Amino acid sequence: MADLNPNKDKRRWLEPASAILMALATRSTAWCSYQCSKWSVQSGHFATSAARFEQNAALRRLEDNQVIGIQIKLFTDFIDARVAGNEKLAQFYSDRFPPELRVAFDRWMEQKPLDNPKADPHPFVLGLYKTRFAEEIRQASVSAESDGEEAKRTGTVAARYLSNTVLFAMVLFFAGTSARFDQRHVRLWSFFFAVAVFLFAAARMLMLPVTGLS
Repeated sequence: MADLNPNKDKRRWLEPASAILMALATRSTAWCSYQCSKWSVQSGHFATSAARFEQNAALRRLEDNQVIGIQIKLFTDFIDARVAGNEKLAQFYSDRFPPELRVAFDRWMEQKPLDNPKADPHPFVLGLYKTRFAEEIRQASVSAESDGEEAKRTGTVAARYLSNTVLFAMVLFFAGTSARFDQRHVRLWSFFFAVAVFLFAAARMLMLPVTGLS
């Protein structure tokens, strides 16, 4: 009995080829999904850490402002007592200068502010006075910036893996439907388009960093 479908023999190579391509695309989709999940978790951890460092820096700045306000009041009380000629009270305030104010005050006095018009107007200027939590704020800010950059980098990697899953989904669609078309050129175009997309997505996947294997 004659074969009613003369194109059937021509499709025999296409069906196993499509099956192999679909198997590879399915495996690649699973791998990209796994990597996307791992990189997303890393991005979330870095983002949380950056936010924590930023919060710590903000709290230290608030504490610094409170400390500066107290020290400015202590310094102005010292000046008022000195101007009023009450040396005992002035000494009382001076003895209670905290270390950062003491250092700045001594440097300021070295400029002879009473006789030198070019001297700084007070010891709280930049270069003389260093806030109590300045180094902690600097370190927290640096850590926040570093972790923020890592959050962006790992988030970008996760997004690229996610986009690859979309490409492999296209491969599954076109490879799965290619053998069902009656017209030969449609079958071939659909299959080879799926192959091209798979090769492109696979190349992208191989160039991406890998995590979560340990």
